[in-house]
Amino acid sequence: MRFRRLSIGLTCAFLLSLGPGLARPHAQGTSQPQSVQLPAGAATLEGIPTVRIDTSQKGARRKVLTAAEAKQDRLMINKVGGQYFWANRENKPLQLNSSGPYTYLSAEPGSYVRLTRINDRIDYVEHLDSPLGSVTWWGELRIVVGKP
Repeated sequence: MRFRRLSIGLTCAFLLSLGPGLARPHAQGTSQPQSVQLPAGAATLEGIPTVRIDTSQKGARRKVLTAAEAKQDRLMINKVGGQYFWANRENKPLQLNSSGPYTYLSAEPGSYVRLTRINDRIDYVEHLDSPLGSVTWWGELRIVVGKP
């Protein structure tokens, strides 16, 4: 009984140390993630990353990006003739799919952009696998309607 109380106490202390947003992810008006329905007139998807994570067999490194780094690593996807192209990745054609609260634009296994809507924001993850590890960017997406 004493061990159980200690375990519960440590778990509660850990959750409280995470802060209110992480300990209670759906509290304070935050809605559930929803898939993103791209409008028919969407010409360009632009993303500005805020975080980059590099992973390898040796470990992971998380970096909060400066404005200059974010501009250099920005996400650009263009829609031409009903097809999406990953402009910042050699114009690779992308397939559009949805699964649960996520919308995916994928080029090949291990290369994708995942979109999700939380309240009035569209967040994205841009992920690339390589033989030595992977790189993942996290940021906010903006949809430009009209001609690219």
